[in-house]
Amino acid sequence: MKLMALFTAIASLFGCVPQKPQVPDKTGMVYKDSDYRSIYANVFDFDSYDGQPMFAVAFLGYGDRMEFRHRYIEEIFADLDDSAIEQIGHIDYEGDEWYLIVPRYKEDVDITNLDTGEVHTIYNGEAFTVKCNLSDLHSNIEISTEKNLSGHKFSPQIGGDGKLLENPDVWDITDYGVMDENLYVQEGE
Repeated sequence: MKLMALFTAIASLFGCVPQKPQVPDKTGMVYKDSDYRSIYANVFDFDSYDGQPMFAVAFLGYGDRMEFRHRYIEEIFADLDDSAIEQIGHIDYEGDEWYLIVPRYKEDVDITNLDTGEVHTIYNGEAFTVKCNLSDLHSNIEISTEKNLSGHKFSPQIGGDGKLLENPDVWDITDYGVMDENLYVQEGE
């Protein structure tokens, strides 16, 4: 009995100390898997979203007008340094639809041109924009990543309702209220 009391006293000194809370810094919130995410992914609370999405995706509209897209992206990543926003890559394919893609994890992401088979790789799960989709009927690219030997892929595309097509690997982060205000301005110019 005395041995048990001694063991309990020692355990309470070393093993039962509450952990200090992790305080968010300028690069985003701290989540259970923050260490495995890029600074871009840590802006989003993937943990609270229903399911296990591997990508946060925002539809950025149509056309070649860039001012709205830059402002929209700057607002999404407002807590990041300007240099981080400037480093967001862009890939141009044939088409007129623009998307922001934010991988959840620091995994390499492949973008496959479905017409040519050409593959472009984004390293370390960095955020990027892509212009694609000549047709309203199907996407001309596929975006994929491997996480724990499990493939996750999707093809960004807008459905008949004007919203991103649903996919269990995708969290649609588009602010459709803002998009509705700016979509027709871009198309009319």
